[in-house]
This record gives sequence, C-alpha cells and structure tokens, in this order.
Amino acid sequence: MKFIPGTLVALVLVLMLVPLSNAQQDGSSATEPDTQTGSEVQTSPSCPHLFTSGKSNSNVFLQYCVADDGLITSIQAPFGHFHLGDQGEGYSFCQESPPVEYHDYAAGDSGNWNPARIVSVNGASIKISRSTADGNWTLVQTISKVPLTGSIKVVMALTNNQSVARVVYLVRYAYLNPDGATAHFVTGASLQSAFGWHAFSNSPYYGLRLENTGAWSGYQQAFIQNTPAGPNACAFAFNAISYGVAEDAVGSTSLVYAYVDTVPAHGTKTVTLTYRGM
Repeated sequence: MKFIPGTLVALVLVLMLVPLSNAQQDGSSATEPDTQTGSEVQTSPSCPHLFTSGKSNSNVFLQYCVADDGLITSIQAPFGHFHLGDQGEGYSFCQESPPVEYHDYAAGDSGNWNPARIVSVNGASIKISRSTADGNWTLVQTISKVPLTGSIKVVMALTNNQSVARVVYLVRYAYLNPDGATAHFVTGASLQSAFGWHAFSNSPYYGLRLENTGAWSGYQQAFIQNTPAGPNACAFAFNAISYGVAEDAVGSTSLVYAYVDTVPAHGTKTVTLTYRGM
C-alpha cells in the first residue's frame, strides 16, 4: 500500500483527537443543569413570570406561572400534567373588626387594593408587595420553586399598618382541575392540607396538594368547598364540605387553607404554604 506524504501523520492526529472530543462532550452533558430549555417546555405569551425546574422525564419536573399581582395562573407537575382550573387560584384576608374583606382571585378582586409592586425577581423566586387602598395593611408574597421536591413555596407576610392590634383571617384558595379531568375527580382535606387528584383516569394518578408547611400559633385548617369560586375571607368556611373526602364533578369544588390570629399594631404575621404535585 502506498501512503501519500503527510497522510499517516494526519491519520494519527485524527485518531488521537476523536476520543478527546468525545470525552469533552460527555463532560459537558454531565454538568448540564437539571432544567428544561424554553423550547422544551410549554410557555404562554400571557405569562409574565415563568419558573421551571427538573427534566421532562423526572417525577419532580415543575413549571408554573406567576402574575404581577401574585396569582399563580398555571401549575404543571410533573411534565404534561396541569392542575389548575379556569377559576385559577388566589389570596384573601379579612380584618375581623371593623369588618373589611380584601381578595384577589383569578376571577376578579375586591377593588380595594393598590397596584402590586415587584420587589425582586430572579430565576428561582419572585417577591411582590401589595398594600390595601385604605393603607391599613401590606401583604408581601415570596413565591419560589423548590427543585428537590418539585414544589412551589408560597410565603405570605401580612403587616398591620394600624396603631391597634387586629384579628385577621388569612386565606389561600385554588380551583383544581387535576390532570385535566373531564368528568370526576377526588378531593380531600385535613388539618395540614387540601388536595385533589384524578383518580378515575388510567394509573398512575396525578393531582395537586395545597399544604401548610410553616409554624403558626393560631387557628389553621384546610377545607374543600362545594363551589368553584373563591371564598369571602370573612366567612371562609361558609361553603366548606363537612367531611374530609369527596368525589366531585368537574366545576363543583375548590380548595381553601385558612389561618386566624391577631396581628399586633405595626406587626407582621407570616404563613408558609406549598403547592406540590401528587
């Protein structure tokens, strides 16, 4: 066999460089972050703040959207499984005396809020401050992703701007359509959580849980409501189902978590909740 001058040297160099190139590619794959790129996940042009963690084939994949006013408008956990219905979710609270109710749900708000202000936002969390129009209260929400468990941490800090202590009822609400159920699903509630899952689909069954995950010194309780609408915070248990589990038709129920305590003058009370796929 006849070699052209220089060909043998070039061949040796190619044989040496190919393994090196493959090793470099393997190394870069091993250090890729455990997240999806924007082209690999479902996004919405109406979503101002989209948060994602986990790979699409992981059971802790999470993607959710937060609006500028602190409402969570979409929850996907794990990949391909969506859990909020068209009434969405939201927050509310009631000053017991003199009675004043403030709420903001996807279906509408109480009209007595000032515009929300984004304090900070990054790839892991968003912090939003919002005062009531009467100046008596300020609610600061910090909503952050927890990649290890594929969950959403919601911290709500309510400050009493008045010179006297007030009793308040603080509420988080969610209208579920777990895993896109088209007919029936199951909901339940306990002291620490309210939840719903699509138990009538082919297994595995998927759903969403709203859970208290922080310390609280006053009254606390989760409820199933017999209505899709967000509650009046001054009567948060008015539509509560009196038993702990129910089979529900789509559009008939929702989840509520409520807290009651006294907030000192110029003091702050903080609750911590978690949304987590089931």
